[in-house]
Amino acid sequence: MKGLVIYKGKYGATKQYAMWIGQELQLPVASADRFPVDELPKYDYFILGSSVYIGKLEIKDWLKKNFGLLQNKKILFFQVSGSPPEQIEKRESYNKASLPSSILKKIEFYYLPGRMIMRNLSAWDRFMLKMGAKLAKDPIEKKTMLTDFDHVKKQNILPLIDAIRVFKEVNKPEIEFV
Repeated sequence: MKGLVIYKGKYGATKQYAMWIGQELQLPVASADRFPVDELPKYDYFILGSSVYIGKLEIKDWLKKNFGLLQNKKILFFQVSGSPPEQIEKRESYNKASLPSSILKKIEFYYLPGRMIMRNLSAWDRFMLKMGAKLAKDPIEKKTMLTDFDHVKKQNILPLIDAIRVFKEVNKPEIEFV
């Protein structure tokens, strides 16, 4: 079975996860912005990755535009966000804000923790984050919003890797003996 990892991110965490996944599964990895979509039909399954930016998936427009080429294939999706993976409702809200239910119901989601290093953000993003923190009512949330963190670890991809391996094992072609 032929698979492909496609990602779209903003500050590098999503790309890092995509590269680790590609390396672990020996799959090609491509940026959604650079991959020729006419090549998509050649693949049997896809691992899509996206960072979350201002509550929306970075890859949303690409996925909506190209879903017709993917919809009959297996799609596993990893979402990279500053929100902890255990905040499932919040993380699901990003998916719902970005994609129609017709797409959401055909995708298997994995939530991976991200990173935020203030000095690496654009001036605009730092400004927006500070404004958001001012609006936060909870003082702990306010402080957390402005504190650097890096939870990007290779071990975070293991559940997704296991799911792909199971999928490939279950769907491998049967060999006929003559």
